[in-house]
Amino acid sequence: MRALRPLAVLAGLAVALPALAASGASPAIEAVNKPGSGPYAEEHHAWSPSAVSVVAGGAVTIRNPSEIPHGVQWVSGPSTPTCSSSVPVATSATRFGTKWSGTCTFTQPGTYTFYCTVHGAEMTGTVTVAAAGAAPPVASPLAGSASEALKLAPSQHGKTVRGSVAISSAGAGGRLQVELLASTASLARAGSAAQARVGRTVRASLPEGKVSFAVPLNARAKRALHRHGRLRLSVKVIVTPLSGPAVAITRHVVMHP
Repeated sequence: MRALRPLAVLAGLAVALPALAASGASPAIEAVNKPGSGPYAEEHHAWSPSAVSVVAGGAVTIRNPSEIPHGVQWVSGPSTPTCSSSVPVATSATRFGTKWSGTCTFTQPGTYTFYCTVHGAEMTGTVTVAAAGAAPPVASPLAGSASEALKLAPSQHGKTVRGSVAISSAGAGGRLQVELLASTASLARAGSAAQARVGRTVRASLPEGKVSFAVPLNARAKRALHRHGRLRLSVKVIVTPLSGPAVAITRHVVMHP
């Protein structure tokens, strides 16, 4: 029985090795195709997730499991990654394919952006590469930069502030908080605070993609808007992901009756 123990240990290692390999698997980006809503809506195409992170020397799996043609065109980055032959890579919209999968390896730190060779910027993906030995940077809960993700008209009419924010895959499942702030002078109230909150909304379990919000003014703000004919607001948008730091954006909006 003792002679069998080394064999049992080796068998246990053989079972454990695939699990170790799986834990070091590279991140994956996949082409997805979503039907539009309405009788004339066009199909929506995207890379999911739209952004991933690796360290220098790491690889990312990119795949298109569908029958709809997609390809990869690198449009910016410190260098061109090395991709396996199964990935239809082109410098222009000339190469694409269906039901393909492969890997791209990144040797230099920086941010790499790619489009689909068929659908262009509609399908934008980003790979952030950290220096070797450094932890990969935390992905933003916003899809794109703050100026791209938050859509908020600077002049609005009515008693409700409306806008939208684009949530990335890293922000999915997180929390959105929108606060409306107005100066105490515009509210005709004396106080120590420079600004007072005149509206707030919170939304949890955010989906990936566009998230719309509508924040009504409170009674004080409505009276001030009626009295002055306009009301300047600071709109503070806070997106808190399930893990990682929150992102806060402040914009100014002028409300009109």
